[in-house]
Amino acid sequence: MTGTNQVLLDPSNSSDEDCCPDESLFAVYHSRAAATRNFIGALPIELLLAIFTHLYRSSRRLTQTGEIWRLDDPLSSLFPYAPAAVCSMWCSVLSCVPEFWTRVVIRVDSQHTQSRDVRHYFEWSRNLHLDVIITRHHDEFDGDDKREGSKVFKATRELVRHIERCRSIRFNVMYSSSLPSILHDFHQETAPHLHTLKLKCKVDDGGSPYRKLVHWRFDAPGLRHLYLDARNFFDVCVDRNNWLRRLPNLNSLSVSRYRYLSGKGIDLYKLLRAVEESPSLAYLELKDLHFSRLRPWTTVNDISIDLISMNLEDLSGEAFSEIIGYVDSAPDATRISRCAITTCHHSLISGGVAFHDLSADQDLMIPLAHWRGRTLSLVNCACFHDDFLRDMIDGGPHDQSFACKGVKELYLINCTKFTPRLLKTLVLKRRKLARRSIFWRHDQETLDWTFPIVAPITLISVEGGPVLSKKDREWFDKNLGSFHWDEQVLHSPFEDSDDSDHDIRGG
Repeated sequence: MTGTNQVLLDPSNSSDEDCCPDESLFAVYHSRAAATRNFIGALPIELLLAIFTHLYRSSRRLTQTGEIWRLDDPLSSLFPYAPAAVCSMWCSVLSCVPEFWTRVVIRVDSQHTQSRDVRHYFEWSRNLHLDVIITRHHDEFDGDDKREGSKVFKATRELVRHIERCRSIRFNVMYSSSLPSILHDFHQETAPHLHTLKLKCKVDDGGSPYRKLVHWRFDAPGLRHLYLDARNFFDVCVDRNNWLRRLPNLNSLSVSRYRYLSGKGIDLYKLLRAVEESPSLAYLELKDLHFSRLRPWTTVNDISIDLISMNLEDLSGEAFSEIIGYVDSAPDATRISRCAITTCHHSLISGGVAFHDLSADQDLMIPLAHWRGRTLSLVNCACFHDDFLRDMIDGGPHDQSFACKGVKELYLINCTKFTPRLLKTLVLKRRKLARRSIFWRHDQETLDWTFPIVAPITLISVEGGPVLSKKDREWFDKNLGSFHWDEQVLHSPFEDSDDSDHDIRGG
């Protein structure tokens, strides 16, 4: 048994002495001697522990910062909840190993977790650090659930009692009104181990009544990843009480969901001012927000936000344009999804730009005409077509003025409205002009080079594109340092790999 117990120890957890199976589990097994035993009930404790340890390890993965729970497992087979439901003996054995219960998953849908069970999960984890997830099955985000708020409230109440042990807290619910209020529910709490706090909802139906606390306090000095609905963000991060100023290690911030029926939006400039005051922010995400004021009271732009990466989704054209204008540094990457880009009066300055799900009436050339970044990605964009390629080919009367002049890498996913012939012409012309100023033997050499007129296309990757002839495929293969072309449409294009933003999947 010593070897089995040792497998359960986690060096990243400060309380390893509580990770060993409780001696009471042997009494659980032998107390059933008089009962009729089927095969499952008769398995030896040592074998059960070996099986459960294997399931535990397969539910975790190794990262640069240590071993963590996987966040892509379906609810129906989630460890330890699925094996604990097999029989009372299995549940008793599992409950004696505290580490098995350091991922507390609480359902708030039609199959909601009972309050009694929630208390048991926290008790069984002893004093170990916790990752808490309060969520719904993915099939239950449609329809109506008038009781969701009360279920989330009960779960939050129990969570707050153990918040000092929490490493991560994730809410994924239907309504914004169901989310906890950080201002009220977390007031005067301390979470020294918390690195991720995520409050996510599908629909903004209003929040809790506004009540400003002059001396509001929630201490989470190690918080690195913060995902808030807009109402919670404005409650605790705007004006004098800006919580972001007291989060010295905050690395990524997401603000989402403000589409309330009243039509009154939030103040874009208060949001940007609060973001600017974050001391270490590198990644910013703004999603599905409705703004009421899209012009500053003065014409002076005194807001400057330095970022590594930015993600903008479902924003109006005016809001999109203003946000682009206030990010003064050159982020490594900017992702833009379902935003109105045609009215943008600022040029993008990121090294890499990715557009997702843009309709045919959008004009890519407006934000990209003077863009000098290296990597352009387009996913499900009907506005990427031959007219855009012609604009990239046209360098003016003397081939001295090219749009997207710095592009070297082109990634196209599920874009079919262009012809390979024009793409070939683009590659040919740009490479020919680039060689007039600088000679190179291998495309790899040019990755960090700056070309005075136009950069050569060195990489093309197409997934779900138009049909490519064998002759053209051979030409691209020969003339590009890296080339891939697949005509099969991708039904699930790649998503962000930020683990802190993944949810337990229903299933």
